[in-house]
Amino acid sequence: MRQRTSAQVRNQSANQSVYGYAVGAAVLPAGAYPDLHVAARSPRGVLMAVVDAHGDVATGQRIADRIAQVYEAIPPDVDRLIALRATLDQARQAVPHKPRLAMLLAVIVEEQCYGIAEGAVCGYHALADGQLIPMRLGPTGQCKLATKDRILICTQAVSRSTNDYDIALALYAHSPEHAVRRLIASAERRGQRSGLAAVVYGPRRSLITTLLGRLSR
Repeated sequence: MRQRTSAQVRNQSANQSVYGYAVGAAVLPAGAYPDLHVAARSPRGVLMAVVDAHGDVATGQRIADRIAQVYEAIPPDVDRLIALRATLDQARQAVPHKPRLAMLLAVIVEEQCYGIAEGAVCGYHALADGQLIPMRLGPTGQCKLATKDRILICTQAVSRSTNDYDIALALYAHSPEHAVRRLIASAERRGQRSGLAAVVYGPRRSLITTLLGRLSR
């Protein structure tokens, strides 16, 4: 089962986008935000998530829906890491019979990214110069974003199927949609058929940069 969701966000200095894709798993956003330019600057920010229920796609999607529901119900003046912790806890309680879930929730508020993780999931902060920095999630973490930085959150089935260089290249040389598609396709070529989920936040790439990225394949 494949799920594809996308949404667009613009800011004053760059045309940003958020794109998620899953195979045998679930991702957020599960639909377009009404106005991501406003959402990214609101106290709640832009919510992203990957959920792997170990092949149980229906459960994964139910958890993803629960994540969105719980997060939106938390008052916007609550600290974002606290809000993410409460969201993750309540999402897990929705399926008590599934103790081995893998989830990563991230939210972007203006120039700050907050995250929380449980299970086999990964997060990366890609700098504008192409440097790739694994997000420290123990289980929470945060990082400051520059205008052209990118964020990738994914399941371990995605991260284990490629190396850091290829991840960095996908994020640097492609718009979020193409970066996600490239990473998922790479995992599938290496035999992964389930538990694949990735979401990328970042700027759209210029045509020249995208062409160079394709030539480097």
